[in-house]
Amino acid sequence: MSLLKSLRAQSAKLADLAPDVREDKHDAVHQMRVAARTLRANLRTFKDVLPGDEKRVALVEELGWLGDALGPAREAEVLAGQVLDLLERTPPEYVLGPVRERVERVFALERESALGRVTDALDSPRYRRLLKNLDTYFASAKPGKDADLSRLHRRVRKRMRAALPMEHGAERDVAMHDARKAARRARYAADALGLPDAKPIKALQDVLGEEHDRVVAASALVDLAAGAHQAGEDSFTYGVLLGLVRCDSRDFDKRVRKAWKAAKPSLK
Repeated sequence: MSLLKSLRAQSAKLADLAPDVREDKHDAVHQMRVAARTLRANLRTFKDVLPGDEKRVALVEELGWLGDALGPAREAEVLAGQVLDLLERTPPEYVLGPVRERVERVFALERESALGRVTDALDSPRYRRLLKNLDTYFASAKPGKDADLSRLHRRVRKRMRAALPMEHGAERDVAMHDARKAARRARYAADALGLPDAKPIKALQDVLGEEHDRVVAASALVDLAAGAHQAGEDSFTYGVLLGLVRCDSRDFDKRVRKAWKAAKPSLK
């Protein structure tokens, strides 16, 4: 797939998915968010290849706005699924109090509020203007030269080499998340160009993403426990769930090093 064809396909998704997002169909918010992120990342990555710098930068900013509008709804959905999955793995005798009810209620309220923000964004002139400007830009855009991904690849290598030897803790979590973002951007670019090296980079991104999700879930569990305590409920179970998250992270170093070893040949 050519770069321009890939960019146009992602742009078309932003319009095609809107009806499903409005109806809150399964995975629609996620797909639209990925399309917005992919398009935004590639417009930034290929800035030396694509024409009309001022127009391109404006599109990048507006795609960032749309991604921010979609993010909270997706994050509430993911967190609810993660915490409920942890609860399913917990022996019944360790589930004290209305844990499931609280989890479902808290995240349902968060997602309902977030979906309202998504609807407001899709109903806005700003969204319609974004779609129009994307169509106009891609109707005339012609890549001026071959793409060079070496800078992206150097960024992934630099961030992974910085993160791997760090001691476990919040700073390392942030460093790994930064490496994940760099890997994601490199993967989006490889996909857009139809390069064969996208698969190992995606595998690295996935391992880093799973760990980031656990970090976010751990923070959410602390907040849920605090809410339960304030409501006079037993907060013991949230500690059990947090322990499961920590257990799931035990072999992260082994998995991320394996994924990194496999991805390095693709990051020349």
